[in-house]
Amino acid sequence: MDVVLGLDLGTTNIKALALGADGQPIAHASAPTPDRNGEYDADALWRVCARLTRETVTNLGSARRIAGVAVASMGESGVLLDARAQPLAPIIAWHDQRTAESLAAIRAQIAESALYRITGLPLRHIYSANKLLWSRAHAPEIFARAQTWLGLADWITFRLTGARAMSESLACRTLLFDVARRAWSEELIRLLNLPAHLLPPVLPSGQIVGAITDAAATETGLRAGTPVASGGHDHICAALAAGVIEPGSALDSSGTVEALLTPLAAPLLDDALTGGMACGCHTVRAAHYLLGGVMSGGVVNWLARMFGGDDAPATVARLMQDAAAAPLGANDLWFEPYLDGASSRPRDPNAFGAWLGLRLHHSRADLIRAAMEGITFGIRYLLDGMQSAAKLPARELRAVGGGTRNVWWQQLKADILGVPIETLAVADVTAQGAALLAGIATGMFANAHDAAHRAYRPAMRYEPHPENRARYAARYPTFCALYPAFKQMNVK
Repeated sequence: MDVVLGLDLGTTNIKALALGADGQPIAHASAPTPDRNGEYDADALWRVCARLTRETVTNLGSARRIAGVAVASMGESGVLLDARAQPLAPIIAWHDQRTAESLAAIRAQIAESALYRITGLPLRHIYSANKLLWSRAHAPEIFARAQTWLGLADWITFRLTGARAMSESLACRTLLFDVARRAWSEELIRLLNLPAHLLPPVLPSGQIVGAITDAAATETGLRAGTPVASGGHDHICAALAAGVIEPGSALDSSGTVEALLTPLAAPLLDDALTGGMACGCHTVRAAHYLLGGVMSGGVVNWLARMFGGDDAPATVARLMQDAAAAPLGANDLWFEPYLDGASSRPRDPNAFGAWLGLRLHHSRADLIRAAMEGITFGIRYLLDGMQSAAKLPARELRAVGGGTRNVWWQQLKADILGVPIETLAVADVTAQGAALLAGIATGMFANAHDAAHRAYRPAMRYEPHPENRARYAARYPTFCALYPAFKQMNVK
């Protein structure tokens, strides 16, 4: 029986997942992402991927044949390769702050609104272009030897096939890609004075890139000649597995950051309209998306450390029990959730967090409850802006990620957002999405709609409680007024 394999290079873990023709997992393996002081070693990433692939192949047994492979990964980070295709330097993590120094240089060359009209990205430090500029400034001898820049998923695809290419959804995270044309922006490459030869050919997700080489077969246990398809950015691969592929659907990817995504029929490249949310190319052919984020899990972990001493899962669970015991509205206590600034709606890196309305009668449980309500109001504020820009309300939110394990919080989201929340039965949806792309490329699935229909399996559905929904709807305008009232204090 034929199966397809998806790999997912995440910030914390790397996962391998094999799917059958029904889109459901058959075998899987995972391991921590090798991290060295906040950087990644390209060869170490490959070794873990090869080991997990071999483990998955072994678990499948001889009765099943892997018919195709695709890779998903975190965005923005990448690998500089020399003329012999050897990595030149450690990989800068996507969130690394050192690249913030390049923002002024980019602003000097192009207005942010013009940059958004090309790339669909608000100017931030995380993108690949910032990392290339940093490397040129701080490691000029190494940068001069560079011949290719590959996203992390594309690096693993290269090690599997020897073919240099980048998926559209990862190219969208470089700040060098023309989203409407689906091609590298010659204008931006010229303005930033970057070598055009660094950027490889760009392919849609789910297209054959090459085949497993003899060397890769030896390391992974895959058959030489097995097709390898282009994968993509992790959030966008997860959207495929969650069935969030048409306008009117929405994804809630809940981790350190709460990433919200809604598909678009055509790109929206006016930052005044989108509020600076990212617009990019979906893993579904010819489709686009809007993507925004709220620091949610990071704030929850901060709360756990502050009130429980650590952010272990058991500590977080105890905090949620405390929050559930406090009354709705936390005895009229409010919380601004922007402890690490705000990257999208509001877009303000200097925004801050605060409890407001504190009185002597407030308890520890009130503070935690108010924080969870504030985080969730922030998610609603982002979702409202996304729906307004897309001119289409979401019928429901399909939720993936570690936050979905928190049953009380999922119900709170449904009550505050005012839409049903549906969680998925498959935990590793990003790896599942990558495997689906391999299945589309090799003909196991007819198209993205067929793949998503077979893969999607709901686990739990949370309907808004009518009374709670009404009470939160009455409180929501006050939350919306808090950020403007405090904005004048955000200037550093």
